[in-house]
Amino acid sequence: MRTSFTARQILIASALSFAATGVFAQALEQQYDAALVNDNNLSASIKRHASTELLNDIADAAFRPTLSGSFINTFNTETSANNDVYSATLAMNILVPAYHAKDGSVASIKQSEANLKANEISLIASTINNYFAVIKQQIQIDSITSQIKSAQQSLATIRKQRELGLATDLQTANVENNVQQLQLSLLQLQQALQQARNTLSLSTGVAINAPLPGIANQRQLPELASNQVSHWWPITEQNSPTLAAQNSAVDKAYHDYKQADAGKFPTGRVALNHYSDSYMKNDDLVLSISGNFYDGGLNKAQTQQARLNWQASQETQENVATNTKQQLQNLLLMLDNNAEQIRLQNNLLNSAKSSLAAVEKEYQLGVNDLVSVLEAQQTLAAAEVNLASSRYDRISLQVNIKQTAGILNRADLIALDHLLD
Repeated sequence: MRTSFTARQILIASALSFAATGVFAQALEQQYDAALVNDNNLSASIKRHASTELLNDIADAAFRPTLSGSFINTFNTETSANNDVYSATLAMNILVPAYHAKDGSVASIKQSEANLKANEISLIASTINNYFAVIKQQIQIDSITSQIKSAQQSLATIRKQRELGLATDLQTANVENNVQQLQLSLLQLQQALQQARNTLSLSTGVAINAPLPGIANQRQLPELASNQVSHWWPITEQNSPTLAAQNSAVDKAYHDYKQADAGKFPTGRVALNHYSDSYMKNDDLVLSISGNFYDGGLNKAQTQQARLNWQASQETQENVATNTKQQLQNLLLMLDNNAEQIRLQNNLLNSAKSSLAAVEKEYQLGVNDLVSVLEAQQTLAAAEVNLASSRYDRISLQVNIKQTAGILNRADLIALDHLLD
């Protein structure tokens, strides 16, 4: 996951080259690769994890002997005599809390690994969701642009009809107002599109100046293996980095408590000392045991504090699991509702097509006016946009479900890439 400065420059330059040729914008995976290089949050998470892994070495140091020594040269100005003193000590500390500190460091590393995994999955999810947020804005702009073109043609036609006495001033004014409303909507959508592009570019570090490819309405969308909580919850319990991080937090809090409690035991030290100077040499083996008979209640308070933190982390663990399961249930419910929305919107789209055909026929027969045709066209356009938007919402819901379950990965990016037109 670590990237050198030179590699970072190459990747960003490559991404900019793709963008300039219009190719970069055609790959979700390339967007993600750019985000991997550019995302500061992930970079910080990687460095924090590397720092946390050093806790293992720090904890292991308590079980290793220490070697120390000194040299002193004394010069007597009266006798002009030198006395060289050498001393060396090989010692091993015996600390009961060190055993729990070691277990605590293992728990901290596991928690850090889970947090890093969560950040990696979050980057994949945000890349996909931000990408399709841009696409949804593009669809609306394309639809509005098409409607404006059609409305302007209708306006030109109805003005000629008015000159011939075949249309009223009110009908003409209605079409003029419609064109202005559409132009205002276009300005608002262009602003929303730029905001969506900026959000995606903030992660990737690459500006988006060309339209991104989307998924045609005729494409079959991928489906999850199941929409049932009974299917997804065991997967979530096994893979969710959020749950894993909290489980490790409970383990860490427990070992912190046992480490604090072990502070009441005396500490030991075994040392092999060597001393020599110009007159004598001495070697001895020293076993020392020390401890507090009374510490003013410090250890008791520290132990009680650590025990309460452990108990609090257990309650947080239950709360996180409950919230995660509820989030999963909500997402699955939204996915079911989305399927019904897509079904109804398909029906509305077919109805809008039929209505437009009927209105156009009536217009040709002279029993309906151009305003009605324009309204029917815009109803059809809105139905097409709503259907496309719901389909992208379905993809985002599936991505969020996999993110919650902890199984979202690069393969999901590649699978969605294959659907892009």
